[in-house]
Amino acid sequence: MQEIARAPLESLLDEARTEPPDRRIEFRDRIAAHGAEGIEGVRPWLLTPDLAAFAVRVIERAGANGEPVLAARVLRSARKGVPEAVTGDIEWALAQIRLATRRAKQIAPALAVVPAASVAAARQERPHLSTVPRRRPR
Repeated sequence: MQEIARAPLESLLDEARTEPPDRRIEFRDRIAAHGAEGIEGVRPWLLTPDLAAFAVRVIERAGANGEPVLAARVLRSARKGVPEAVTGDIEWALAQIRLATRRAKQIAPALAVVPAASVAAARQERPHLSTVPRRRPR
């Protein structure tokens, strides 16, 4: 995952609020990088028809990047109060957060640390199976 520069959250929220809808998405990852504070910063926007879809996307990204419990709780609690056009977006975002959480649980065991001694031993035991002769050093 690429590193996102963390600008002050309040300035990001002000800029995103004033941008036209087609440019607002450029602020999603930078706001989501603030985690719980980013979620809480866009939470009031869920009730605003012009900003609700963007807020859902910020919350979804923050949830997928490390705040799944808070993101899911905020989205579930907003289901009844959001504009009707955004309810499908909320269901999509909740599904994405569940998927990201499931993937993270599957990847965690695969990333277990292997002791260096066992890796070195495995390399020594592995036969060289190439049919091409090695060059001799001069």
